Amino acid sequence: MLTPVPDRSRHGRDRGDGLAPKSVARVDWLVLLVVALYLLARRAPPPQPLLLGIATALFAVVVIGLRWHRFPVRGSGPRIALGAAAMVAYITIVAMQTGAAGSALVNLYLLPIVLVAMTLGRSGAIVVFLSVALAYASLVLGEPQLPPAAELLAGLFGTLCPFALVAYLTHALSRSIVTARRRIEAMAERDALTGTFNLRTFGLLLKREHHLRQRAGRGSYGILIVDMDQLKKLNDEHGQAAGNLAITTVAAAIQRAVRATDIVARSGGDEFVIFLPESIPEVADGVAQRIRNNVFRSLFPVGERLQRSSVAVGAASYPQDGANPDDIVAAATTRMLSDKNLRRQKGTAAADGTA
Repeated sequence: MLTPVPDRSRHGRDRGDGLAPKSVARVDWLVLLVVALYLLARRAPPPQPLLLGIATALFAVVVIGLRWHRFPVRGSGPRIALGAAAMVAYITIVAMQTGAAGSALVNLYLLPIVLVAMTLGRSGAIVVFLSVALAYASLVLGEPQLPPAAELLAGLFGTLCPFALVAYLTHALSRSIVTARRRIEAMAERDALTGTFNLRTFGLLLKREHHLRQRAGRGSYGILIVDMDQLKKLNDEHGQAAGNLAITTVAAAIQRAVRATDIVARSGGDEFVIFLPESIPEVADGVAQRIRNNVFRSLFPVGERLQRSSVAVGAASYPQDGANPDDIVAAATTRMLSDKNLRRQKGTAAADGTA
């Protein structure tokens, strides 16, 4: 019997595709910590300590404000973008006070580049790199005495090119991580053999769909339980490979019998469960019969012979057969067992010549 599991999908929605919010906050505070430690180690006072102090206070206010749930800027993306912009501006002011383009703190520009490249994608990485390039160029051009043009361009290229490479590589790595995670999540919610949903995922989807209809006070759905006949016998006589082929053949036959909006899951070794949204009992019964027919007509090779499978199907509908998902699944399971027993009795009667 299908038992829906607790819905934890909201936790998945809370996760971003890049760094977690706490990690973003650590980057901001890391900038402030590095600047403070550098100034302590440097000991030489900055040319304009008041300006540096005001910039530090404003940046700290922005960092704290971005973590406030009532901050006017909504959404993690806009907040990350605003925080990165504030970080670039703050690093530029700090560099102006600690050696301009020659300041060791110029390397802090890598932090907003990495942060945005991991969280805001290619466009964000390009924008933040251009912002850093303009900020660094302003430091170079603000020097009292500029070097010759060739030396100036070489210096800009030598500094900014590694920044561009970091932005590109970070974005590429982030995409690879996101793709790998999505594949892992897809594998976690799919049955490896048939490609249909697994029981856990089906339970989550069923609970969500039932809640939506219950909350609206209207809407219906159907549940089908499909059980394969004689799978154990096929495995014993011809091996597991033949049994797996039978399972995939039945799964494909089921998929051909349902709509694109219907949800098919493998709920056991030889059992499938199907969710039919907005389906009345007559429709569910019709789909059940179509599944029986499709499965019976689907042949698969075992050795030198073609074999066919058969299935028992039970259908139940909400709200006619119960007020909660467990009741609907239980009703469909009972009808599937009745269908299986009835066909066994017919097969026995036919074998005895009494049909």
